[in-house]
Formats: sequence, C-alpha cells, structure tokens
Amino acid sequence: MRAWWDISKGGAVAMRERMHYNSKKNVLEIDLSDLTISSQEQIEEIEEVLTEILNPLKRKVYALVNYEGFRVEDELKERYGQAIKSLYNRYSLGTVRYSASAFTRVTIKTASLKQGLESRTYSSREEALKAIDRLKEQNPIEEGKK
Repeated sequence: MRAWWDISKGGAVAMRERMHYNSKKNVLEIDLSDLTISSQEQIEEIEEVLTEILNPLKRKVYALVNYEGFRVEDELKERYGQAIKSLYNRYSLGTVRYSASAFTRVTIKTASLKQGLESRTYSSREEALKAIDRLKEQNPIEEGKK
C-alpha cells in the first residue's frame, strides 16, 4: 500500500497500519487523525484497504473512527461521502466517530446527514466506545449477520 498521506504529526503511514480489527469486540478501529484527503486515489485506497479487511470476515462490524485533525478537500467531499456510505451499507452494524474539535464534529454531522447516515459523533474515544456498547445492546441479533 502507498504511504503518501499528509500527516501533520510527522511522516507518512500506510493506511493499513491505521486500521485494526478486534474480533472479540467485533469493532474495527480506524485512525484518520491528521490526514488530509486531497486526491481520488486516497479515497480509493481507503475503500481498497477496508474491503481487504472486512470482506473476508463474512460479517458486519462496528466501526470506531478517529477524525481528529482530519480534512477532505472541498472538491472531494461528495465523492468521499459516497465512498463512506457504500462501505457503511456493505460492512457496518454501526459507525461511531470522535474528535475533540467541535468544528470537526459539526462538519461530520453535516456530511453524514447529507449521505443519509446517522452522525454518531462524540468528543472523545471513551464516549464513542460507550456509544458502540449501546448500539450492541440495541441490536444483539444483528451482530453475526452480513
């Protein structure tokens, strides 16, 4: 995988290294912190990596996404939103996002609503994890299905 991400905290990291699946909890953690999406290729790489991780599982998962310091260039926002919606529909039991930035949370909420998705955006990882627990309580039967 390519490692050309614009990361303000020091250097490029392959996208695959930013995604970790916990099979016991059925939670995929995605770290998009300090990334800037500035090309169609970056969106395609996110789609490819997530598909490589999730398709073999043969089940839907919960996603926990760190959006701290994340940006999408204006001309790519619609395409990025479409990609996320498609991945959500194929692989997600529920997605929960977090960022300490109020501006980022509002931006995510607006983009999510535009795509017809619930935003489920929180100010900390701890709050987001509690939200996943609540989702699991609401949908205990759904967790094993794809």
